[in-house]
Amino acid sequence: MIFEKYRRLLPYAKPFRIKFIFATIFNLLSAFLEPLSIVSLLPALNIILGEGGKQSSALTGISIPGVQIVNKQGILDWFTAQFTSGTKDEALLKIAVFLFVVYALKNILQYIGSYFMMLFEGGMSKSIRDAVFEKLTSLSIDYFYDRKSGQLLVRVTDDVGNVNATISSSITTLIREPIQILTILFFLFSISPMLSLVAIGMALLSLVLINFFGSTLKAYAHKLQYNVGNFLSVAQETISGIKVVKSFGMEKYEVSRFTDETKRHFQISRRLSRIRNMINPLNETIAITGFIVILWYGGHQVFEKQMKGSELLSFLPALIYLMQPVRSLSNVFGRLHEGTAAAENVFTVLDAIPSVASGIEIAPMHITRPIEFENVHFSYKNSNAEAIAGITLTIEPNKVLALVGPSGAGKTTFVDLIARFYDPSEGRIMLEGRDLRSYDLVSLRKLFGIVTQDTVLFHDTIFNNICYGKRSATREEVIEAAKASNAHEFIMASPLGYDSIVGDRGVRMSGGQRQRIAIARALVKNPPILIFDEATSALDTENEMLVQEAIERLLKERTAIVIAHRLSTIQNADMIAVFDKGKIVETGTHEKLIHDENGLYNRLYTIQIGTGIENVISTIRD
Repeated sequence: MIFEKYRRLLPYAKPFRIKFIFATIFNLLSAFLEPLSIVSLLPALNIILGEGGKQSSALTGISIPGVQIVNKQGILDWFTAQFTSGTKDEALLKIAVFLFVVYALKNILQYIGSYFMMLFEGGMSKSIRDAVFEKLTSLSIDYFYDRKSGQLLVRVTDDVGNVNATISSSITTLIREPIQILTILFFLFSISPMLSLVAIGMALLSLVLINFFGSTLKAYAHKLQYNVGNFLSVAQETISGIKVVKSFGMEKYEVSRFTDETKRHFQISRRLSRIRNMINPLNETIAITGFIVILWYGGHQVFEKQMKGSELLSFLPALIYLMQPVRSLSNVFGRLHEGTAAAENVFTVLDAIPSVASGIEIAPMHITRPIEFENVHFSYKNSNAEAIAGITLTIEPNKVLALVGPSGAGKTTFVDLIARFYDPSEGRIMLEGRDLRSYDLVSLRKLFGIVTQDTVLFHDTIFNNICYGKRSATREEVIEAAKASNAHEFIMASPLGYDSIVGDRGVRMSGGQRQRIAIARALVKNPPILIFDEATSALDTENEMLVQEAIERLLKERTAIVIAHRLSTIQNADMIAVFDKGKIVETGTHEKLIHDENGLYNRLYTIQIGTGIENVISTIRD
């Protein structure tokens, strides 16, 4: 079950398989060399204790029922003979040189293997992280509205990192440790099969223990990653909204929110660490118990002349050495359980299906026919009320359609449906005689230039923000667009002109400056359809006039949809659609609608025009 999760990651490892093969080869060679140092203990002890010569016949070709143990006289005696020729001093010198060469070569091979494994892990990590980020950008808008940004950041950063760290450390362990275990077991069995069986029993008990704790580790790892997303979300919200936080004096409240989440993180980490840290002491207790049993039984065999003292003295350090790879191998299953939690989080992103699926038709570059809404209905997820309730409307090409109405009436949802951020639950929207859903999303959205009230600029230069929708734009095109949007003057007044950094989300710019940069961005893209979502509602009078002037330049010979907060700005629109509770209740020009005294447009216009600041102040005083 665990390995099934990781098997899904194999396609991301495929481009780096050569590095993995090299890492495996060098790690295997290193793993074969290391146990040789343990094997060399026997001839060294034989020389020091004066127990050289033939092995006792009682120990030659030992067998247990159903198992033929390797004849150690044929292997260990040969190995011992390579060092025992000549004087004892010469023999010890040979063993010392042998140990130095073995360890030096082992470390060189281990370094090379680790280097290739690092390349494999880094490449695979990049591959998975890129795939997760690409998938996130391909998902529909509603996916992001339902989730905290911090949780999504954790998927891209921590979860991918945990998966790859687990894979890297686990693969290295699964390559090296079994080889070392088998080599040492071969040596141990050649000395005493009975004592070796005791050692194997202890190792199996250790593996059972790890498996028992594995599911608990996985559950807490899930909770830990979720909590990391929570406090990242709090931090991201606080930092991005720091001006609001400070203006309302809510610093202590935000700190309290953050510390509450980090407290929960600490509590979960403590429980996870308690279980994780419990494993090693229990393993060590099992290992020590086995060591004591072997020491007692082996000592008894030495007393009974069934085993040489040099054999027991070489068996015990080999047994201690065996515990290290066994412990590493048992711990890797704990890490795999924890890594599985991170892998499952990654898969939740990779397996997500966009609610808005791309079509196959390439959208036309120019609009020659009306955009048609045919009995369109739409409801947001987990909402009982319809945001759009049966709208039928025709938007003529190269004309300006203004949308007005109370907040929450469905205006923004209407334009979101045109840009296919959502799809209708009923009805259809036609563009050039085809359902919008038949068009490829990338080509379709190239038709739109969208300027919203909440303008988003990227932490980059003014130049790069303006040419964001057209990276190939020349400096002349950018400057021309900036002049048309009334932005060139304040840009040139900036310290570095078009190379000035705007700050995170354009924090170094005023609201009006951000809007004019956004308009220049739309103008450089040069789309046939423009959408303005209350683009001037948050601006002061001077900036509104500048932005409105830029918008009017931009509207020429284009299809435009303008959501208006101030009705005075859309009096020249070719058609006005009045929204109320998800429906269009009135349509017509300003002149037509203003004369309908019972109409919603007339009432909204009268409220805005008839209630000046003097009347408001007078009302407050009264």
